Amino acid sequence: KMATLTLDEVEYETDNFNDLQNQIVGEIQYNNNLQTQLDYQLQSLRSMGESLVVRLKEELTETTKTESE
Repeated sequence: KMATLTLDEVEYETDNFNDLQNQIVGEIQYNNNLQTQLDYQLQSLRSMGESLVVRLKEELTETTKTESE
């Protein structure tokens, strides 16, 4: 089965692509993969940042309790 690529609702047979077109498709795939990796990393960093804020709040609460005793 031939691979197809759809752009603006038009299907193209990738078997008919020339070298430059295949190179561009490869760059698009690489770009999409990199975006996915960076989105994951950013999501992980945000989650870690939120966890650190919670941890700091807990630490400050414990410190305040200890000082007031």
